[in-house]
Amino acid sequence: MNKPYILILHGWNLSGKRFTPLVKFLNRMNFRAFSPDLPGFGRTQKPKKFYMLDDYCRFVNSFLDLKKIDSVVLVGHSFGGRIAIKMAARYPQKIKAVILTGTPGLLPVKKVKVLFFLGLAKAGRLIFLLPFLSVLKKIFQKLLYRLSGAADYYHTDQRMRLTFQNIVREDLRGYLTEIGKPVFLLWGGRDRIVSPKIAVEMKNLVKGSELQIVDTQGHDFPYINPQIFSKKIAQFLKKIHAV
Repeated sequence: MNKPYILILHGWNLSGKRFTPLVKFLNRMNFRAFSPDLPGFGRTQKPKKFYMLDDYCRFVNSFLDLKKIDSVVLVGHSFGGRIAIKMAARYPQKIKAVILTGTPGLLPVKKVKVLFFLGLAKAGRLIFLLPFLSVLKKIFQKLLYRLSGAADYYHTDQRMRLTFQNIVREDLRGYLTEIGKPVFLLWGGRDRIVSPKIAVEMKNLVKGSELQIVDTQGHDFPYINPQIFSKKIAQFLKKIHAV
């Protein structure tokens, strides 16, 4: 039996290239792995309009059609995990299993706090139009985004910020409960960006899901230690009889 296709969906401000070592380890195990650049990242052009999460799902679905892949294991890192969650709920006929790592699939803060942060950022832009304050603009923005836990927003191209806002505002709890495929939550115990507590909450939402927290790893687990990560994937897929 041929081993399954594995599609790796990268995190925000990363690219498929970052996951090349993981792809190589998986392919050595005779999996058929890919890690494409998502729209707006890597070598792709910035979208002409802001994107919704659904747009990224359509891109992934089109990629699978282009490659003539009927069934795939999705590996979603961080932002890529958001896409994987919604893909599994929207296109279940194409999904064999879902592996999530460092994925903020739950809205981590109350909506009012998100709106407050975005409003404050907008007000800050207006205030720092004043010539004598303009030199402090970058410092203010960097501090604001770090304090709010939105460093990705600070490091995002202006044309992608609306896309980022749309995506972080979407709570995926409802989609998590709809997933009827095997789900493996593989988390770094030292993840300071998406706490393992989020993974525990996700496990409680996804019936039959498996959670494994590797204490020595962080948010960058899949590309800093691809050999260990790939072995964990292989063990899980063997366990669910996907190989």
